[in-house]
Amino acid sequence: MIFMKKIVVFFSAFFLLFVPVHAQETATIEVEEQQTTETTSTLKTDTIWEKARLDEEIATVKATYQTQLETYLYQDKLYRIAYDQRAELQTLVSIEDLTQKAKTLGVYRDDVLISYLDLLRLNLVATEGIELTLKAEYLSKLETTITYLENHQENLKNLNDRDQVSLSLTTFATDQKSVQKLAEGTLVLLSVGNLQMIYDKAVVLKDDIDLYLENEGTLSLPAIERASVETDSSLNSAKLKLDDFWNGLVEHDRTTWSVGFLYDSLPSTMNPTYVNLSQSLSYLDELLSI
Repeated sequence: MIFMKKIVVFFSAFFLLFVPVHAQETATIEVEEQQTTETTSTLKTDTIWEKARLDEEIATVKATYQTQLETYLYQDKLYRIAYDQRAELQTLVSIEDLTQKAKTLGVYRDDVLISYLDLLRLNLVATEGIELTLKAEYLSKLETTITYLENHQENLKNLNDRDQVSLSLTTFATDQKSVQKLAEGTLVLLSVGNLQMIYDKAVVLKDDIDLYLENEGTLSLPAIERASVETDSSLNSAKLKLDDFWNGLVEHDRTTWSVGFLYDSLPSTMNPTYVNLSQSLSYLDELLSI
């Protein structure tokens, strides 16, 4: 019997910045204005509903994942006890018990991984800042892998022969690395996508602040003008870094279809962009205080 390795999965923490966006008025006559208002209202309602639905689904899957992980860890303890007893007793009963414990552990492990990948999939759908070709590719990969895990689990449930159970678990152990790389690649997209969202919303906020200051007649004051230029410079620096990252990522993924290689180095890679964005948000806050 192959000794099963415990699978440990981690969540990355994401943070979102939401700022108000001014709707552009394009209607030129009263009827068109009314139609535009109604359409905009409908779109906003649909967007809010869609986001609320996704948030609710993410919360549900996350709760399911946490429960499944606790069950898996408990089954892992039972498996380890059975493994030690088999090693000590070397009886047919202990071998059969180990086989059943390994099968049960494998079934619960698939549950955990299915929910975890589904959680990544939902977060990928909900995150707006990700380069679209990469987003579509990784959504497809996640859906395909979830289906594979569901089929593997169903097949494992129907196995009783010790050699067949062992073969099924061993086969999955071989595929486990690709599942891990897929998860790591998705986490990279989510992390950078959230930084991109912050940049996009910061640019909109900067435009709103400029418009406000212009209406107040203070935008051309020397101190405010210098602060505005400094803020633009910081935002432009973040944009260049993000553009370079996405372009490089798309090019690399086109040849290898994997961005998981960046997972370990992501904090150091994206730290300059994070610093730029943090600085930009501080500048925006100061700009309104001058």
